[in-house]
Amino acid sequence: MKKSLGLLVTLLMLLTLSGCSGSSSSTSSPSEKASPSVQPSNTSTAKPNVVTIKYVIPGTQPKSYQEVIDAVNKKLLDDGVGVQIEEQFIDWSVWNQKLNLMLSTGEDFDMFQVMNDQVSLSNYIARGAAQDIGKALDQYGANIKKVIPQDVFNAVSKDGKIYGIPAYWYESAQDGGFTTNNYLFKKYGISTQFNTVQDLLDASVKLYNAAPNPKPIFPVNFTSTSSDVLNRSFDSYPFDVRDGVAMITKDGKVNSWIESNEFKQESDIMHQMYQKKLLNPDLLTMKSDQGQKAVKEGNWPFMFGTYGNAITDIQKTFPDIQKTDLTYQRFNPEKGYYRFVNAKNLNVIASNSKHPAEAVKFINWLYANQDNYDLFMYGIEGKTYKKVGDHQMEPMVDPATQNWLTPNSDWMIGNLHFIRTSSEALPSALTIYNQVPDAKSFISSGFFFDSSPVKTEFANVKATLASDVIPIFSGVLDYNTHIKQAVDKLKAAGLDKVIAEYQKQLNAYMATNK
Repeated sequence: MKKSLGLLVTLLMLLTLSGCSGSSSSTSSPSEKASPSVQPSNTSTAKPNVVTIKYVIPGTQPKSYQEVIDAVNKKLLDDGVGVQIEEQFIDWSVWNQKLNLMLSTGEDFDMFQVMNDQVSLSNYIARGAAQDIGKALDQYGANIKKVIPQDVFNAVSKDGKIYGIPAYWYESAQDGGFTTNNYLFKKYGISTQFNTVQDLLDASVKLYNAAPNPKPIFPVNFTSTSSDVLNRSFDSYPFDVRDGVAMITKDGKVNSWIESNEFKQESDIMHQMYQKKLLNPDLLTMKSDQGQKAVKEGNWPFMFGTYGNAITDIQKTFPDIQKTDLTYQRFNPEKGYYRFVNAKNLNVIASNSKHPAEAVKFINWLYANQDNYDLFMYGIEGKTYKKVGDHQMEPMVDPATQNWLTPNSDWMIGNLHFIRTSSEALPSALTIYNQVPDAKSFISSGFFFDSSPVKTEFANVKATLASDVIPIFSGVLDYNTHIKQAVDKLKAAGLDKVIAEYQKQLNAYMATNK
């Protein structure tokens, strides 16, 4: 998951460090239940052969990498796992291109990160880039299975085969919420009761008119054509929007999202925000780092999702603001909780890997206990992070760059049972780490579309979304004036064929997952 609603991956990484590992719904900690990372042998005392696996991930190698990875590998040896781990970092700007080249040329590596909202698992399966790890999980993955629910594993399974290990790093049923800056609303005597979208917009307009320059406005731009926050406001909810074009209803029908009444209403909401000056006037050209900066500063009435920064960041703008002044809420809470995607991030064993079992053994070791998790994810206590209480941490910072020294990101390979929250995290941001026992998995939660049968049409449709639809959804262009031209161009690009293929694949998925 590189970004969400226009935020850079940096925000997402910050977000993961504001999580909650100690869910109130848990009755015992995973480390208490987890099996030993290695089963002792009754027949031999010989040390196992040691295999080094290469794990390919996006990002820049952190300064602490070598010292931490040496410590990780020493503990792996001490624990008798017979595995060593090497990470290869690929810059975000060339991640997809470089990974595709490595896969197509058969480069020697073992495991790689998959972000389903960028390139789906089904795409890698169709290309023969991922191998089935079902047997390896049965033999070496006891800890993995204990901390990842079966319905999450269903999202990485196809035709009885398991193609990845999900990063169950947050509770996706908590998605679809928005964060309000109640400090600002209360400062100007504006009610913070937001039962409807219109309530929220009306309050935001009042705040805009009352506050001095620079005015509080929605902080980011849009790179999508739908909002899971606004989706909850409709009577037709729950429904899922995939790839910006396919609307999957609760009865398993796939419709054209852009031609739906719900898309019209969301676009009208955005246009109202744009006309009321609640959006950046340069919305279509603003850079993601501008949005990141605006979110961090906190001069906004509300934002979609959680505020993943530390309270000290927003206090630079508003010194008196407190952690409880930012709240996370949803429209229509009575509609319950749904998981629309059960595996946004996962790790896949490359088809050309000679060591699939060892890759599984490594993740099984990672999830064996809190000590293993802390070492790999956060590094060396006192050098890269400080423990705060039982389930919190304070990342240490490189004084030269001000970058965190923690070596890895929870969202790539983490598990919410072990995540340590930032000691400066806001309560509103911790919500997404609380498990929801009665959450329902939506009908398509484990489904991912393989665009290869309609790759030309799909590419053309995506290009048209960027050029003609996002300006409408972003509120810059009026829906009534511009929608016909946009739909005509989508039809010419092959929209109907894409929707038909979506329905065909969803039908097949549902038939095998009854």
